Amino acid sequence: MKSGKEIQGRLAQFAVAVAMVGLTCGYLHGQAEPSPSQVFNTPDNAPAAPVGTSFKTQAGDTALARPDTRVTPIVDSRYRIGADDVLTINVWHEPEVSRNVPVRPDGKISLPLVGDVQAAGLTPTELQNELEASFTKYLTDPDVSVIVAEIRSQRVNVLGQVQRPGTYALIPPMSVIDAIATAGGLREFAKPNKMYVLRVLPNGQQERLKFQYSNVLKGKKGSKDILLQTRDTVVVP
Repeated sequence: MKSGKEIQGRLAQFAVAVAMVGLTCGYLHGQAEPSPSQVFNTPDNAPAAPVGTSFKTQAGDTALARPDTRVTPIVDSRYRIGADDVLTINVWHEPEVSRNVPVRPDGKISLPLVGDVQAAGLTPTELQNELEASFTKYLTDPDVSVIVAEIRSQRVNVLGQVQRPGTYALIPPMSVIDAIATAGGLREFAKPNKMYVLRVLPNGQQERLKFQYSNVLKGKKGSKDILLQTRDTVVVP
């Protein structure tokens, strides 16, 4: 028979062992999982590789690039590129000539090999075709994609009693209702049926278009939404 002191000593040893196991598990659990950049030995601020592009890891294995989660504007296929827009030009398997480029005030962009190319006034698809024709002189069967990364040429203003007054990208087709929603909706004391749109006409003069927000939402006869144009200003009293 073991004495009471021996039993207490064994229990104390068992308690210490359990505590050590718990501390070890807690330490391991608290370690952060390695980020994709640590696994692939690439810095976190490195430019994202195109989706599906393969590259070598530190161990020499081939891995797929992380998907690019940056949000790009969804534009209508009829959207016309304008000055100050930012475009993402990707040439498949040609990273040296793929890049983000701003559209200059003269409406052109500059790219390696092909130099200056007219972009303003074209749709992304039209510009894509132009670039493929130009790159054909230097590359074999070039596959070009054009994305409008930032819309800066076409803007509308939303002022007054909205949650977030300011200037917003005009992504056609965009209506007054769309603009109000983009600005976060109306404030409590807004006067929705006294709204109006200020529009700059080709001759430089301003036109004031009345807009009865509540009536449009209710679908009242004779009331209709207004499609916005670049430089329009929606005013909410």
